[in-house]
Amino acid sequence: MEFTRRLLDWYHENKRDLPFRQTKNPYHIWVSEVMAQQTQIQTMIPYYQRWIKVFPTIKDLANAEIDVVLKMWEGLGYYNRARNLHKGANYVMEHFNGELPADKHKLMEIPGIGDYTSSAIAAIAFDLPEIAVDGNVKRVMARYLNYTENVNTRKAHKTFENFLKEELLKSKASPSDFVQALMELGALVYTPSNTTCEGSPFKEMCACYRGENIGTIPYFPKPKKVPVYPKTAWIYTEHQHILMSKDDSDGLMKGLYRLPQTDNHQKKKPIMKLTHKFTHLHWVIHVHKSENILEHENYFLMPIENLKDITIVTAHRKILQKLGYIKG
Repeated sequence: MEFTRRLLDWYHENKRDLPFRQTKNPYHIWVSEVMAQQTQIQTMIPYYQRWIKVFPTIKDLANAEIDVVLKMWEGLGYYNRARNLHKGANYVMEHFNGELPADKHKLMEIPGIGDYTSSAIAAIAFDLPEIAVDGNVKRVMARYLNYTENVNTRKAHKTFENFLKEELLKSKASPSDFVQALMELGALVYTPSNTTCEGSPFKEMCACYRGENIGTIPYFPKPKKVPVYPKTAWIYTEHQHILMSKDDSDGLMKGLYRLPQTDNHQKKKPIMKLTHKFTHLHWVIHVHKSENILEHENYFLMPIENLKDITIVTAHRKILQKLGYIKG
């Protein structure tokens, strides 16, 4: 219980004032958890606030056109998160009468909601005794327990989850506060760069703080080398129109607009060059102007003034902004 007492004392004194902490609305918490995955908190806050303003309820989201949903998500990347929120909202309308169920296993029936998100919603929104183990929590627990093995395994997950659930149940603390405190501690104190865990509320209780294996915990295996693909993005304009594409045959960013793009075989100097990183591959994009219109069933001319109103692949939006076709 000492673990929980110290954790919650630290949390109540140091927690950030975040908009999604002002609500117990399960839908709002769902949105915030999905947005926070792979996006920095300070970056996602304005997106969260706009989203809730436009789609204040699950019904509003379910009734929205997918193009509108994707446009609202533009800038956050990883667009499957937005698609899954939209699919999930429709599923909740059909199967749960528009209300997220207060049950982890039922939550996991919803498209896009897995073990982590279901645990987070159950604990934070419904105060159910579930443990959400994300990267922040893994750092806290690996250092606290002096866990030297790979933390990205089922074994590590169960070790951390079992320890934390036992602590939670013994203390009879609020699961909502307990889970959010762990996340916050990992985000603010047990950071990747703060290997000494300076500021930890656990002090002598923490193996890392005692000086054991400083700088080596948590252990993550080295990531695999990411393949790099050279690409050519084409700029063709005529009469205040620009050639755009909806060719997503590469399986990336389905349904988003983009510039015509091909494998790069150009020897002449590009007008600009840009590297765009996905989790599993990188594009090195050479931008060229085309003197002639390119033919493809998914290529079409669009008024340049309309570019600001459509959802464009992030890398290509950056190109269009740098070349002055999109302002701001």
